Amino acid sequence: MNEKVKLGTILFVITAVTGLVLGAVQQITAGPISKTKEAQRQEAFRKTLPEADSFNPVKFPPVSGVQDVQEGRKGGELVGYAVTVSVKGYAGPVVFVTGIGSDGIIRGISMLSQSETPGLGAKASEPSFSDQFRGKKAQVLKVVKSAPAKDDEVLAISGATITSRAVTEGVNSAVEVFEKMGGNR
Repeated sequence: MNEKVKLGTILFVITAVTGLVLGAVQQITAGPISKTKEAQRQEAFRKTLPEADSFNPVKFPPVSGVQDVQEGRKGGELVGYAVTVSVKGYAGPVVFVTGIGSDGIIRGISMLSQSETPGLGAKASEPSFSDQFRGKKAQVLKVVKSAPAKDDEVLAISGATITSRAVTEGVNSAVEVFEKMGGNR
């Protein structure tokens, strides 16, 4: 019995020290990770609404998947909105920013995070897919499996229709927020 108590105590001490070390590492890295994520977010705003020189958070009507709306301004004048959305993809959440100009034209999308299948759904962040949204009118878009024939169509990523639909759903949520905030009037 004495041997079991000794081994249990040793195991407890090892586990406690390991927990303390992991906690310390988490505390040390939390700040830099947070700063990096914010820098990526700001870069996504600039990429999706390049004409803006400043971004400020604004209140927005509740729309499924929409996490944040930033008003983009240039010299004090409203130039559009950078809308952060999170949608359920094939392998988990897909989080990205959609830029919509005050003229009702989608300026682009920029991925913040995704865990989609490499070589398939992960292609959503590649220009061959993401650039399809640039220049489209802020309207409800749909995914098609063959060459788009209409302005409201987006070509699905081959083998990743679920991801393609998820991203398009996120863009549609951004468009809905834009319209509810007075866009396209």
